[in-house]
Amino acid sequence: MQIAAIVDGNGNAMPFGKPSTVMLFSHEDEAWYVVDTFAFDPGEKYGLGELKESIQELATKLGDCRILLVLAVSGYPRTMLLELGFTLWSVEGAPEHYLDNVMQLTAEAAEAKAAVVKANEPPAPEELPVPKPLGGECSGIYTIDISKAQVCSGSHNSREILIPFFKTTRFSRIDIICDHVPKWFSSELAAMKLNYSTEPVKHGRWLVSVRSNAHRNGHRSGCSSCGT
Repeated sequence: MQIAAIVDGNGNAMPFGKPSTVMLFSHEDEAWYVVDTFAFDPGEKYGLGELKESIQELATKLGDCRILLVLAVSGYPRTMLLELGFTLWSVEGAPEHYLDNVMQLTAEAAEAKAAVVKANEPPAPEELPVPKPLGGECSGIYTIDISKAQVCSGSHNSREILIPFFKTTRFSRIDIICDHVPKWFSSELAAMKLNYSTEPVKHGRWLVSVRSNAHRNGHRSGCSSCGT
């Protein structure tokens, strides 16, 4: 980690706005070292243009360092420094006395920010459940449990899970465990020439059995999967 400080001729923090010295500290091997010092004149007395240019030059000289210790800073300089990504710390006396504390507080702030970001990330999409055959695919009987997908916010809905199966798979019956009977069953299953029955099971769930004659009719002419 690197921390910069605006200091006077005695090495004490001074207000931003007058000719001063910038000290750049680097934390290495559990100790702090001064890795650079250079004169800095904010140029306030010359006008806003010169002030803006000098602050931009300061940011360039400091490279990746965006922590600045200063006795005081206000107005446009403060606004511009914040816009450039600086974290500003008001300190008195020798800045060396504050380096460890600033480093610790910076690390804690970064951890807190990361925790907030993680807490607000959308949940990873759950793997789409698929019907499983019972007794081999040639039996034409499948089962699937969509109850978890129905009660979990952001999960796949029943239509997304079942419509592809109904349209692409030969089956005689599929037993569906669900939290509630999907409302679209009453209208759309009939259009697909499917019929269904329902019965309550444990823990407030339902067993919905959807039946089709497609697999049975196709099975009479032979099942390529089982050779009959």
